[in-house]
Amino acid sequence: MRRVKSNFIVILLIISSLLISACGIRGNSDFNYMQERNIMKVTIQSTRDKSYKFTVTDKDVINDIYSILSSASVVEEKSTLDPDYTLEIYESPTEFKTFNYVAGLDKKDGANLYNDDNKYIVSKRLDNDIIKNFANIRKPIDFEYVYYTSILSCLDKYVSANKDAGNVGVNISSDNMAARFQISTEIEEFKKKVNKLKSVTFMDTSVTRDDFKVVMNVKTEGYTSKKYKGIVTFENTENTSSTSYYISNVYDRGEWKFNISDEKPKDF
Repeated sequence: MRRVKSNFIVILLIISSLLISACGIRGNSDFNYMQERNIMKVTIQSTRDKSYKFTVTDKDVINDIYSILSSASVVEEKSTLDPDYTLEIYESPTEFKTFNYVAGLDKKDGANLYNDDNKYIVSKRLDNDIIKNFANIRKPIDFEYVYYTSILSCLDKYVSANKDAGNVGVNISSDNMAARFQISTEIEEFKKKVNKLKSVTFMDTSVTRDDFKVVMNVKTEGYTSKKYKGIVTFENTENTSSTSYYISNVYDRGEWKFNISDEKPKDF
């Protein structure tokens, strides 16, 4: 009986130890300075569009950011995705700490907030409660659905009409108007879909135009809550010929209606 009781106590101690460790993982004290010192502002800037930047000076919002960051888990590895935002925490105009942030990540994907010294997995509350609260002022509704679906439709249209076109490289990095709305997790999903297509490859930093016979470029012309206009151009790198498709999508009666034409619409 004593042996059973002893074993039970040992098991309880192990469970308690694991629970204490788990609690330790959930939080950190690295951001205590945000409470101990007077943080004057927090800035968040898109890495793809340098003009897309907002500044938080409201003390309640800064406290919310502190609450999110102080509950972040400290980890060893950072995400392999490119950062979407740069977050800077200012104690004074010349004294601040800078972090890279990857939006929309899961806990299994590695640190989504990091710099050279530290790596953290931060709650998606930073996306939902802070960034999107500001970004929604300018980010179009259904952007990721309308944007990436339109590009895939143009790809399908071009490849179907040009079966002997050769290898096609898909470039979205030069679409300046849409750059501020692109985030790495959505780009990664789009990349997977593109790379499943025959003779089509998503263009990243590991490839150049010279690697492809045809390069596809996207140019967003305009985007409102009810309209999206863009031009997708396929350029032949060998003879400089090109084929363009005009996207003119309209939101009507609760859904997006896609219109892709190889002729420029009159009202484009």
